[in-house]
Amino acid sequence: MKRQSILVLAIVTLLFDYAQTCTANPASFQGLGDFPGGSFNSNAYSVSADGLVVVGYGWSEDGQRGFRWTKSGGMQSLGILPNGTYSTAKDVSFDGTVVVGSADSTLGHQAFRWEGGTIAGLGDLSGGDFMSLGKAVSANGSVVVGWGESGSGTEAFRWTASGGMVGLGDLAGGEFSSDAKGISADGSIVVGYGNTGEAPGGSVLEAFRWTEIGGMQSIGMLSGSFRSVANNISADGSTIVGTSDYGGNSTEGFLWTESGGMEGLGRLSGDTLSGANDASGDGSIVVGYSSNLGGNSKAFIWDEDNGIQNLKYLLENNYGLDVTGWTLSSANAISDNGLTIVGQGINLSGYSEGWVAYLGESEVIPAPGAFILGSIGVGFVTWLRRRRTV
Repeated sequence: MKRQSILVLAIVTLLFDYAQTCTANPASFQGLGDFPGGSFNSNAYSVSADGLVVVGYGWSEDGQRGFRWTKSGGMQSLGILPNGTYSTAKDVSFDGTVVVGSADSTLGHQAFRWEGGTIAGLGDLSGGDFMSLGKAVSANGSVVVGWGESGSGTEAFRWTASGGMVGLGDLAGGEFSSDAKGISADGSIVVGYGNTGEAPGGSVLEAFRWTEIGGMQSIGMLSGSFRSVANNISADGSTIVGTSDYGGNSTEGFLWTESGGMEGLGRLSGDTLSGANDASGDGSIVVGYSSNLGGNSKAFIWDEDNGIQNLKYLLENNYGLDVTGWTLSSANAISDNGLTIVGQGINLSGYSEGWVAYLGESEVIPAPGAFILGSIGVGFVTWLRRRRTV
């Protein structure tokens, strides 16, 4: 009887802590708004690892401006470079303190790095026209990747404060052209695409994975396709996501791992196009878009157990959120913990607007003093976790 009482107490304590956790971080959805003045148009491109900082662009009376958004502070402009007219933010560091993107300036369009209220241009590769775009940043904000114009052509780059902007080359074959679009948390792995030749449907692009030791290496494409683009990589570097093109208005989002190769993620019912934009920190959850030829684009979320799902339906049916009147066009990024998703949509007034969706807690995290009794308690925790879809 005494052991049963202890077990009951343990389970009651666990349930109490679980309820507290879910109540403290309920699921929610909201539009991010826009800057005052100008046409209403905003987009959310990325989110910090903990889901608290969102970056993208909005329109003000002075034109397009990159933003850094928090729930408490709202949309903060990142400003522009000297003599510039616009800026757009594409990625944010682990803790949300460093933002990277692109802006125009006296010299021309160039990648920028923002920190502590100051926006700074990162220059360009040597040779060619002055042009560079920043696409992604490492967890600590010290490494930036994107593309610039070098003497060879459009070339993927990797920037550090000590080494400046260094070209990463291109895959063999085809016209010289490469672009870096994602980076692992530690900055050691870069992904993007390179040009390997020509085909009836256009240039043959192949997704690449770059490391300092191995250089730029193709990760291939889905069977039957002639073009693949790596859009991002998970924080731990294990999973690459992107899009493979079959031609004839048919594309498919993919997931790649070193052990399993490239896997197609499918499309939502009735669609012929899809693309994977980002993955959670361990690569277990993927987000992107799925569309038909009529241009009806929908944000999706994917995991191995549930496959590809319409994100809006999931928010409404699994989380009880009111997303009435919104079209969620694309899920552009997901936080490392898999609980926050950001993207672009059409709001109730018919304007393009960035949005953020919080999925609430995904795991039981007992508060101090809570305890779990033996294997029965561990099994109970596992059961609770499995009760949640994605």
